[in-house]
Amino acid sequence: MELLPARRLELTVPGTANGPFLNRPYDAPQDDPSVGWLDESKISLRCNYSTPYSYMGCGVTFVLSGNDPTRGRDLSRFDTIELDLSYKGNSPFVRVAVRDFDRRFSKVEDANSSRFHSANLRPRDLGKPVELDLSELTVPEWWIHQYDLPREFNRPGMENATAVSIDLPFLKPGEEHQMELRSLTLKGQWVSRDRVYLGILCAWLLGASLMVLRGWADLRRSHNRQQREIDALTVRTRQLRIEQEKLRRLATIDELTGVLNRRGMEQSLDDFEEAAQGMTLVMLDVDHFKHVNDRHGHDCGDEVLRRVAAVVAANLRASDVFGRWGGEEFLIACQGTRLRDATRLAEKLRERVQQSDIVVAGNRIPVTASFGVALAPPGGSAADALKRADAALYRAKEAGRNLVEMDRTLQSDSPTTV
Repeated sequence: MELLPARRLELTVPGTANGPFLNRPYDAPQDDPSVGWLDESKISLRCNYSTPYSYMGCGVTFVLSGNDPTRGRDLSRFDTIELDLSYKGNSPFVRVAVRDFDRRFSKVEDANSSRFHSANLRPRDLGKPVELDLSELTVPEWWIHQYDLPREFNRPGMENATAVSIDLPFLKPGEEHQMELRSLTLKGQWVSRDRVYLGILCAWLLGASLMVLRGWADLRRSHNRQQREIDALTVRTRQLRIEQEKLRRLATIDELTGVLNRRGMEQSLDDFEEAAQGMTLVMLDVDHFKHVNDRHGHDCGDEVLRRVAAVVAANLRASDVFGRWGGEEFLIACQGTRLRDATRLAEKLRERVQQSDIVVAGNRIPVTASFGVALAPPGGSAADALKRADAALYRAKEAGRNLVEMDRTLQSDSPTTV
């Protein structure tokens, strides 16, 4: 707290307060020598009562009210009162007192009606400057009993202090007392400790809030940056997936017809074989395709293959796998299908191909296809079934084309899957 600006009120400095005034009994004549100055400039006085009075005490008073006895100074803004006092005598204590004028009950004509606060100091403690906390000054019992006010008025309060005094109360006749007051200073802070602590707390909270806000802003920026990176990665991942799908299609999709190519069909057959899923294979070949190419050109031949693939694909089930096996040959893998059911499917496809109306460059091109059907039971070899389907297809070609031939090596009416 030493770093804070100090508030000081030095009462012994001329012009700061009215006084000092000698305290003497109210009923003593003004020329009574019992109380007098030894050196007024040094605030040095003596007391020696030879005649008893109703109140025998002596001391000095500094008046803070100026010309208006009802308006004093607010001492609540001070923390301590420091006095440098020398004393000679046998009084048990030296009293420090403050009077506070409270308009609710104090009266100008009764000086004692101002709220009285006091604290007692032992003479042996006065050899050096003494600093007394103002909170040590309390309202004495005699004042409380004398005025009998409501309890809330008996609490200490120095918001309108009109006088500060240093005195020796309750002296006895014939006793010599000497006192010299070198300084009397009220001390405090321009800013109270509570306000300083509150300011420090507010500053700390403000700093902490700024740090939190800065941290939040940094986190927000980091989050936005990470979000942008995530978005960029998401876009890049999507692009890679598209590229991957393109590559997959290039690897497994026939570019001309849009159905699976031989590699794609082989992967599907391997999957079925590893899962021990039975199937029926239908192999078909476009009849007289070389003649179409030779007579109408390869562009026309490509269109015929596209149309045949479209007709076949449109008449298959969702579970059937269809692809171009090579050249003008196509392959269908039918899961869980009896041999005779697959044969009926092949017959249906043969009719659809024959009925298709293929017109290229204004020329109607009749197209037919031959089919070979073979069974691959669960646990059986797809390669073996392919050979048998190809052999059945060859027989259909030999028998005049536009026919369906069924391999009867493993003929069964049971489904191909268990």
